[in-house]
Amino acid sequence: MHATRDGENATVTLSGELDIATVARVEELIETTLAQDVTTLTVDLGGLSFVDSSGLRLFIVLDQRAAEQGWTLRLLRPSTQALTVFRISGVEENLPFVEDASVR
Repeated sequence: MHATRDGENATVTLSGELDIATVARVEELIETTLAQDVTTLTVDLGGLSFVDSSGLRLFIVLDQRAAEQGWTLRLLRPSTQALTVFRISGVEENLPFVEDASVR
């Protein structure tokens, strides 16, 4: 997991599993990244093999924060396996998924 920044745009790249054991570290990285006056945060989920309900909650809360605070959240789609929790819970359609990092 790491973050990169290009002006007001930042990308947090995740890999492995996003679950109760790892979500706090991801939250810390995202908080640190957002504290740098970022206006667009892209979270690259392409390297994730698994997401549990705590990871799902993280993205729902981030989406709400983005709307309230006026910054843009973009989620690069994970593998089909990792996307399952978003589909089963019915929130896939409500989160800002994009297919390509170059889409602004």
